[in-house]
Amino acid sequence: MNTLIIGGTFGIGFELGKIYLKNSKNLIIFGRNEDKLEQISEDFLNENCKVITKKLDVTSASECREVLTSVIDEVKNIDLVIYSSGFYKPNNTFDVDLDLYRKTIEVNFMGLINVMSVILPVMKNQQKGHIAMISSLAGFFGLPNSSGYGPSKAAIMNYSESIYNDCKKNNIYVSLINPGFVKTRLTDQNKFEMPFLMSAEKAAQIIHKGLEKKKYDITFPFTMSLIFKTLKILPKPVFLFLIKFMVKTDN
Repeated sequence: MNTLIIGGTFGIGFELGKIYLKNSKNLIIFGRNEDKLEQISEDFLNENCKVITKKLDVTSASECREVLTSVIDEVKNIDLVIYSSGFYKPNNTFDVDLDLYRKTIEVNFMGLINVMSVILPVMKNQQKGHIAMISSLAGFFGLPNSSGYGPSKAAIMNYSESIYNDCKKNNIYVSLINPGFVKTRLTDQNKFEMPFLMSAEKAAQIIHKGLEKKKYDITFPFTMSLIFKTLKILPKPVFLFLIKFMVKTDN
């Protein structure tokens, strides 16, 4: 199996890389940190799996096309693509940082589209493949302090639904991954208590199990998922009343 992880230098993507190293013929890891990529090349040495690391800025469509095309030419086909690149920074409702919003959308959503613009035609031509994209429970609805991050993840949710049936017709599986709070460099910025916080290693194990079963919806942890899915179907006045107690803001 040839596995490609975009955003595999830290957090969930890195932990997934350690798992897929054990059952891939070629493991390709993209990221922006060259030092970390070099370290992964050394640490992930495996006689049964060739590890390919490449520096990639997902916000550049031309760079995505160039780097992805070169790797596909080398390994010939891609069986599994996991989009794990992500950017998050808490934002203030009344201090609108346009650059912050722009970067969040560019990395979290448009970066995915830049990658898919290359991957989808390849998988259609193969008539097989599996695409997994990491969204977030924050994409289910608007949360305080998340008016930039939440919409970018909601866009991923909508996109995955939009391409699902066309992909299925071409024997391409689609998986949408919605983690709750996972301890990473991103969530370390949060100053509020994060319920059901789990390690990136544990999250990767759950994701891997779901991907092995070709599940579309991989949402966890279960209790937090149940709460969010219940809140989503409540009447909006009730939802908006309850949500203000979930995350405290300084505004």
